[in-house]
Amino acid sequence: MNFKTYCILALGLVLLSVSSCKEKEIEKTYMNGKLKIDCKIPHFVNPGDSFTITASGITAPDGTDVAYYCTSTADSKRRDSLFTVPAVFHFEVPDTLGQFTLSVVAYPVQSSDKYYHSTGSVEFVIVKDDADNGSLTGIPNHDDDLVEELHSRKYNVTSAGGREWIRSNLSYVERDPDGTETFGRSYAGSKAMQNIFGAYYTWEEAQQACPLGWHLPSDQEWVDLLKSCGAPSALKPLENSPSGAGALMVKARFNGDEMWSYYRGVNITDKCISVIPAGYAVKEANGWTYIGYQAYAAFWTADSLEGQGVYRYIYKENDNVFVSSASKTDFAASVRCVR
Repeated sequence: MNFKTYCILALGLVLLSVSSCKEKEIEKTYMNGKLKIDCKIPHFVNPGDSFTITASGITAPDGTDVAYYCTSTADSKRRDSLFTVPAVFHFEVPDTLGQFTLSVVAYPVQSSDKYYHSTGSVEFVIVKDDADNGSLTGIPNHDDDLVEELHSRKYNVTSAGGREWIRSNLSYVERDPDGTETFGRSYAGSKAMQNIFGAYYTWEEAQQACPLGWHLPSDQEWVDLLKSCGAPSALKPLENSPSGAGALMVKARFNGDEMWSYYRGVNITDKCISVIPAGYAVKEANGWTYIGYQAYAAFWTADSLEGQGVYRYIYKENDNVFVSSASKTDFAASVRCVR
């Protein structure tokens, strides 16, 4: 056998060996079952909230041990629970604002070369109601504001259009002993968001939402407010205002993200009532759907029109303040109380 022939044979053996290794890698399979994760973490959570996560459902085809571990991008901790079914983990939300992922992984302890890991995850957002270091930032202090308590919560109050207006959305919600919302609702049904975006009310609820001494503004009172903030002096109730939205809006941020996007023609000055784009909610067959965050702000008036409730709204791309109407029971908007 000459040297050239020897080299060719050797190369062939190497290639055969590599091919054999690749075939073995391809033979790696999934474990049996479906990863079951019982994790009742709402989409929005507060620092300090505690949750229990259980995981089960995976077995190795060769009968060897399967273990589970849990990790979160919020704190980078790995929580191991070996050989227990179900695996039980305890998670306390850290004081770090933002969007994070919690993952549970099932892995074969003795057979990692034969089987793939099984992974499940849930995303959540950490928020905080704190005037100084909370999720909602960028709202300036107004030295001439009053501070008033409505439903045991303090609100800044500003004078405009001959009335006193609360400067943030009313956040009063009632719940039954099980925690189910029975009057008003929090964004996405998450209690953690109640005092950040305020509550969303049906028109019927809005009529009763403001406490004694305060009331839901009529559309005439909205018109008076708009005129004091730059709308045309000829504006009448139930008319769209061609201007004034920028004077109502505030350059706020939610967990660092700008809430109102910049659009030419909308000059945000926060002259009046510090409006944020909290959107609105629509009742559907499977519950409430929250729509229009970062695009719309909608506020009930005390008026009704042809059996529907009248509301005022702002859209991010226009300086208009529009007027419209919607179902009194299946549409939910924000509330500002006046006196």
